[in-house]
Amino acid sequence: MSPYGDEAVDLCKFDGALVINMGTLTSESIPNYLKALKAYNVRGNPVVYDPVGAAATSIRRGAVTQLMAGGYFDLIKGNEGEIRQVFGSSGVTQRGVDSGPSNLDSHGKARLARDLARREHNIVLLTGATDYLSDGERVVAVSNGHELLGQVTGTGCAVGTVSGAFLTTHPKDKFLAVLAGILMYEIAAENAASKDNVQGPGSFVPAFLDALYAIRQAALKGDHSWFAGRAKVEEIQL
Repeated sequence: MSPYGDEAVDLCKFDGALVINMGTLTSESIPNYLKALKAYNVRGNPVVYDPVGAAATSIRRGAVTQLMAGGYFDLIKGNEGEIRQVFGSSGVTQRGVDSGPSNLDSHGKARLARDLARREHNIVLLTGATDYLSDGERVVAVSNGHELLGQVTGTGCAVGTVSGAFLTTHPKDKFLAVLAGILMYEIAAENAASKDNVQGPGSFVPAFLDALYAIRQAALKGDHSWFAGRAKVEEIQL
């Protein structure tokens, strides 16, 4: 949670992941992001980039350019508008952090994720009602989750943090690590939304936290029944 780039030299020694989330961008943010990015790249720790609202303003578009030139990101995660901006597509519009209208079908979104991942030699996660994940070769569509996630501010940003944690624990296959994190997160959302006491976003949040906790406790005991038959993953051939 540190916004102070000089701390990164010490923080990276804990061998966790760095998540650069552009949600609260300020004039001081970019130099701090770049310092942290360099420190974690030197250490070889995973770095996640969440270019929140990348196409919303000229300042954010400029920040994307600086950050993409400043180091390596193991994972770039964003909605369609954000991923298109990072890729360099023209005419991208966003209303704040919302993606804006889409003119891409499922294969178009899959191709966008694949092409960016191929160019950057990393993992790209394009989020939405259906998520598209690619390592530049493989592309899968993930259809888990629940619409209530989209009604709670911060749930999209939390995906970046979860992905960073999974990348740290399984660095040998980054694609599989991020996929596992997405499935855990979105199946937990499904479990929470199915509770009788969940009537909307307000009651969903505590139920979601409990569902994440329940999965963690089950996994610690070697119980993976929460996952059996639940993954909605489709390989996309392009």
